[in-house]
Amino acid sequence: MLCLAATVSAGCTSSVDGHAVRAKGQSARAPSVRELLLADGDETPWGPARSAPLGDDYFTSVRPKECTAALLFRRSPLRPSDASDYAESAYTFGDAKRYAESISVYDYELRPYGVAWKAFGDVSDCRGDAVGSSPRGDFEPMQVTEFGSPQDDIMTWSMGRPDWTCSYGLIAETKAVLLITACDAAPGFPMAEWAPIRKAQLSRRTA
Repeated sequence: MLCLAATVSAGCTSSVDGHAVRAKGQSARAPSVRELLLADGDETPWGPARSAPLGDDYFTSVRPKECTAALLFRRSPLRPSDASDYAESAYTFGDAKRYAESISVYDYELRPYGVAWKAFGDVSDCRGDAVGSSPRGDFEPMQVTEFGSPQDDIMTWSMGRPDWTCSYGLIAETKAVLLITACDAAPGFPMAEWAPIRKAQLSRRTA
């Protein structure tokens, strides 16, 4: 259930970690919304990410409705409405692992703590089996297995069943919200550690 960006900039004189660096004295160019997502080849806890389209296995609806916030990635209700732009991408790692990111940007200021706190409450409303539906059909029920808040503006949680676990992270900035999902047959994706890293990367790109 589960996002891509290339950073290209004219007038660059050097590059670091695969991202363009502005020439001295050159005015800053605001990054496109897709440039705020992982770039193809960026490192993750699972190794270098390779971009891929979001396929038909991503959920489009969830039942019961009180579990929609916990399980839905595409069209997640955890993102504030009225985004001025949006981008999403999936990534592969050469096996069954699934990773994706989506980002919404806004032309007004959000309250990051309020966004994360609302997400915490909405996810905790899911107290039983959640069934996700995609164009491929219904997925076996999953349940919330853990959730937490490693920082005031970050919310993390996991949905699991014996043979499949999806870890989620919501990162709120003043004018952007990043949603991450990482799914695998084995639990253990370190979302509580990874989400703050992605937040720091996002903050640098939007500075």
